[in-house]
Amino acid sequence: MLENVTFYNDPLLVQALRPLSYYRSLDQLWLGTSTIQDKWKAYSLNTTPSVPIAILGSLLPNTEMVQAIQQLSPNTALVQGNQVLAFSYELGQKPLPPSRNNKIEYSGKAQWIQHPEDLLKHQAAALLDEINPTPFDIEKYQALGNTILAPDNCFIHPSAQMKGCMLDASHGPIYIGEEVNLQMGTIIQGPAAFLKGSSTNLGAKIRPNTTIGPGCKVGGEINHSIFFPFSNKAHEGYIGSSVIGSYVNMGALSSNSNVKNDLKPISIFDYPQNKQRNTGLTALGLIMGDFVTTGIHSKFNTGSVVGCHSNISSQGFLPKFIPSFTWGEFPKLQIYQMAKAKQVASQWIGLKQQAIPENLAQVMEEIWKEEASFRT
Repeated sequence: MLENVTFYNDPLLVQALRPLSYYRSLDQLWLGTSTIQDKWKAYSLNTTPSVPIAILGSLLPNTEMVQAIQQLSPNTALVQGNQVLAFSYELGQKPLPPSRNNKIEYSGKAQWIQHPEDLLKHQAAALLDEINPTPFDIEKYQALGNTILAPDNCFIHPSAQMKGCMLDASHGPIYIGEEVNLQMGTIIQGPAAFLKGSSTNLGAKIRPNTTIGPGCKVGGEINHSIFFPFSNKAHEGYIGSSVIGSYVNMGALSSNSNVKNDLKPISIFDYPQNKQRNTGLTALGLIMGDFVTTGIHSKFNTGSVVGCHSNISSQGFLPKFIPSFTWGEFPKLQIYQMAKAKQVASQWIGLKQQAIPENLAQVMEEIWKEEASFRT
């Protein structure tokens, strides 16, 4: 539990984490088996009721960090360099970082998500730390034609359904959550996690360091990627070293490149800078926002970024940056009209049996205005 604790959005980080930060606060970003906020809930953070605490939403918890935050005196900020990690504030007041005179430099290890690709940097460690293997009835699954290597390195919820699948947890743990449905021929290499209500299509190939979020349906080949809740990539095609937002639907054979032929570092579009930024990574595929649909055979180059509310396709490679509210087949891309985009978004939310957010139209308007200069 997190009593007397809130999470705050650093405005600079919110911008740097576009397009993933449009529809969620920083603490609702996914990696490993949960959101960042859920990771904090796993720690016993004991705070004084009269001294409320605000924690940077993209800060990843560890024991030493929790201890340092618990020791904050009133109106004091814990910082590392120029980044405020957490701060205490007056009860009943708006959570604002205190003045420069009340700062404590944190000398320990602090990790926070600064750019979208940072989720992938921390993905393997999160899976290894969060998956807790638990004994299960292996004979039940073997009788259904499943092969499970290193079963003592797996967590399989009793409600999960598996038939004719292969799980290889010999090099990393595998998490199969509540009401997960793995169809025949699915192959999973750990570490990997399928979260509540997710499913595979026939013959899906899930490679290490992958998280399939709640309510997602996937197929084809996926490697070192994170799918946020309620997205589909149900057919053949390759997605690697990528972060895919919510309510995305990828058409058959949609694929991305994640390594350059010359093995040089990869650059991606940076929202605050309005230009390409060198990530220093040699493996990085696709960063895709929420409510995106792709046509069959859509091809994404290394280090591509796609904004929210786009309906796109192409015969060749799509542009490396596609702003929000883009519609059509490249190179004949147009502006996706607001009314149509809202209708389609509502339909996808309904298809996943989720409630339409009351602020959907408001957020869409904010995205529209914020990215106006990108669409010219």
